[in-house]
Amino acid sequence: MKVQRKGEKIEIEIVDFISPTIIERLSQQNSLLQPKIEDWRSMVDCVMIDPNYDGKLFNISLSDVPEKKNDLVSGKYELPAPAGKVKVAVKIIDMLGEEVVEAREV
Repeated sequence: MKVQRKGEKIEIEIVDFISPTIIERLSQQNSLLQPKIEDWRSMVDCVMIDPNYDGKLFNISLSDVPEKKNDLVSGKYELPAPAGKVKVAVKIIDMLGEEVVEAREV
């Protein structure tokens, strides 16, 4: 994940994501073939962002929830930057409902 401050905005890019649970389930189903996932976004149900995370309470400021079953999350986001140094947290929920939270200071 890349997070950077550009002027009065915070730019976030999710570069890659792997869900070990999804990979394991695919491996069990295709025991002879190694699962191949072309786009990490196909494993993601939704992305939520808190641009001023306090480490305890996750306040969603932006959410990326695709409307249709075949749509994918964007993976690139831009939000207004709060003043001063902040911790930006990104919560990714995979297709099996498992959550991963990554945080970066900017």
